[in-house]
Amino acid sequence: MVRWEHRYLLGTMVFTIAGDVVRDFDEEYDAWSWLEQEGWGLVAIEPPDPVKPGACKYYFKRQNVPPSSTARMVSTQSLPAYQQRGRG
Repeated sequence: MVRWEHRYLLGTMVFTIAGDVVRDFDEEYDAWSWLEQEGWGLVAIEPPDPVKPGACKYYFKRQNVPPSSTARMVSTQSLPAYQQRGRG
């Protein structure tokens, strides 16, 4: 079963969906860059409230791969084959 992690970006701060701060950056560009490097993909944009103008909220998600699955994936990858050379 595929499981997803979710975050949102508001200004320069990255939050969990529960509202906990994950990271705070100096600039919004740095936050975007970090999210992309960590494998987060943009899925939705919530525009500012017209009554109380503010910043857009950007929602991200990435696939949550359990550690045991990662180990399985690595072990099933093909490894380089080495040939034994006999004396001759």
